[in-house]
Amino acid sequence: MKTQEFDVVVLGSGFAGSLTAMILQRVGRRVALIDRTRHPRFAIGESSTPIANMVLRDLAKRYDLPRLVPLTKYGTWQQAYPHIGCGLKRGFSYFAHEAGRTFAPSLTHANELLVAASSHDRDSDTQWLRADVDQFFCAEAATFGVTLLEDCAVREIQHDRVGDWSIDCQHEGRSLPLRAAFVIDATGEAGVLPHSLGIESCGEACQTHSRAIFSHFRGVGSWHERLNDLGGNTQDHPFHCDNAAQHHILDGAWLWMLRFNDGLTSAGLVLDEAKHPLDQSLDAAAEWHQWIERYPSVAAMFADADFSPVPGELIRTKRLQRRWAQLAGEDWALLPHTAGFVDPLHSTGIAHSLCGVEHLCRILDREWRAETRLDSLRGYGDVVAKEFDLIDELVASCFACFGQFDLLVVASMLYFAAATTYERLRCGGEASIAFLGADRKEIRDLLHTACKEVSRQASTPGPVDINQFRCDVASLIAPINHVGLLDTTLANMYRHTAAPM
Repeated sequence: MKTQEFDVVVLGSGFAGSLTAMILQRVGRRVALIDRTRHPRFAIGESSTPIANMVLRDLAKRYDLPRLVPLTKYGTWQQAYPHIGCGLKRGFSYFAHEAGRTFAPSLTHANELLVAASSHDRDSDTQWLRADVDQFFCAEAATFGVTLLEDCAVREIQHDRVGDWSIDCQHEGRSLPLRAAFVIDATGEAGVLPHSLGIESCGEACQTHSRAIFSHFRGVGSWHERLNDLGGNTQDHPFHCDNAAQHHILDGAWLWMLRFNDGLTSAGLVLDEAKHPLDQSLDAAAEWHQWIERYPSVAAMFADADFSPVPGELIRTKRLQRRWAQLAGEDWALLPHTAGFVDPLHSTGIAHSLCGVEHLCRILDREWRAETRLDSLRGYGDVVAKEFDLIDELVASCFACFGQFDLLVVASMLYFAAATTYERLRCGGEASIAFLGADRKEIRDLLHTACKEVSRQASTPGPVDINQFRCDVASLIAPINHVGLLDTTLANMYRHTAAPM
């Protein structure tokens, strides 16, 4: 077949790849978006955050993509696109369980933590049903004139010189040759481009070392209702604790639960491999049920649950952490979800991807033929690497505190300090700031010191004066603590941490 020529080829048509393609088409590039399968399809990475909403809103306004704006708030999403699956997410909720014991709520919420991310349901964040959302973004890209090639497998990529890529695809049973001046990899874990270029993997250097078992379920019971039945003080909660990225903290593990409006629940067990290495002799279902049955109050929620038809089974991973040593070159770049991954603990995936899309599209819009483009692309790679380093450190400090919930609360506050600082800087007009402020040395240094202190305290034998330690960490992070985090008078119930949208 005749070779088709493009300015940019984007590999991977999930929401990030599709958004990148439509933006670049919008600014005058000739773009092809190719994917080895087609939508709808199962995917996780479903929990949005205020940062994600801010970035998506600004991208939609900057590049005249009005149909994306309703997706930035729960209320407008429901008005405009009730058929696109989502769930209400008011914030983050955490509950610490003990093996073999029914959850025992306390009047002081000593084993609970709720952190609000919005003040009202209508302005809330959302859980993204990725099969629906990715399909919507992909279809939008096609409406902007992006050449969409689904069921299109990349067989070979050749890179003879800068600005000259030859991509041999298999499409509809025939060979399809493409040429491009620039290639963007949005294939996630598949890492088509770095594999093709022979880039070195460096994921083993991550501090976090976790694996996961997950699926989508129907019939999962309400934790809010179970708490009430157990005598919990749910009237103190700043929001309905099921309308959240819900974390159940176990022994060397945590369980996520994300609920969608149609009764679907995304649930996944994330295990610290240092304590719970993968046992290949035990299949995923057996391991899942062993863990769930170990915690009576968790087991009660799953008593009547069954798999959703898609994926219809449990999926078990090996180590989640992955990184590539080089993230961009003169005429190529990896979006963040391809560049690496740490852990879903702080729901960083969607926001980090959108920040990467924003940064990369700004370069390819303003500096397409400029002599400064190479330096800017190198800067993009350096920034994404710093973002991963920071995420890794924040997550690893939390893993160090599993089994000591009072310390885990302190460790979690470090992420919320970084996130709320980013939100306020962005609201103040600093739209070029890196995700979580990772490009600001003063922010990185503060968080690095605080993470080290938390991890040191978690490994120190003997009793902890937790109130004094909270005060010490609060003093340490005071320059980036704008919302009263680590306030000992709030009993782990944070109502007012949201930045104005």
